[in-house]
Amino acid sequence: MNYRKFKSYSLFAAFVLSAVILIGWSQTWFFLEVTFPTENAEGLAVSGQIAAPGLSAFGLAGFAITAALALSSVVIRRILGVLLFGLGVAVVLMSISAWSDPVLAAASQLTALSAISDIETIRTFVISSSATVWPGITAVAGILLVPAGIIIVFTAGKWGTGSRKFDRVGPSGSDSGQAKPPQRAPDENKDVSSVNIDAWDSLSHGTDPTIN
Repeated sequence: MNYRKFKSYSLFAAFVLSAVILIGWSQTWFFLEVTFPTENAEGLAVSGQIAAPGLSAFGLAGFAITAALALSSVVIRRILGVLLFGLGVAVVLMSISAWSDPVLAAASQLTALSAISDIETIRTFVISSSATVWPGITAVAGILLVPAGIIIVFTAGKWGTGSRKFDRVGPSGSDSGQAKPPQRAPDENKDVSSVNIDAWDSLSHGTDPTIN
């Protein structure tokens, strides 16, 4: 089994799911029909920024974990896998919590419009509520982060190591990166010197040293 594919798939999944969480956080989650006038004919629009403000931090944390996974050691990868697992659980809980009680999730926005902070009084202003697909999409992204974190924990040791291109190599051995100039033996150096001396002697006597 090629475990290097698990690395690529895990990093891709973590990146995409983190992006989905951030996108979901920025979208409209609910429309509330209230007793006071609103700008939208469909009712008061409540975005994920109001309903689940912590999702932005979770999405950015997912990006940071993905980047760290690509560069870290085996032990750190497993720790990051556990963090990714916990991040997925937190996203699911936050999404479901907002989805189950839209009025409570939009309490801060309703309070800003009505100047009333009591949640039970605020509920009397809400006639009905409807949810968009984004709470569900965000919850599904969190659910998928859970098995992604588990897979990372159990396969991180088989992802392989990074490139050793820039590792230091000792001055000796064939990996030094520099070719050593050839060295002549002492006897060979002596023979060359003798030939040179004989050639000069031949020239001094008027003999061509190249003629044997």
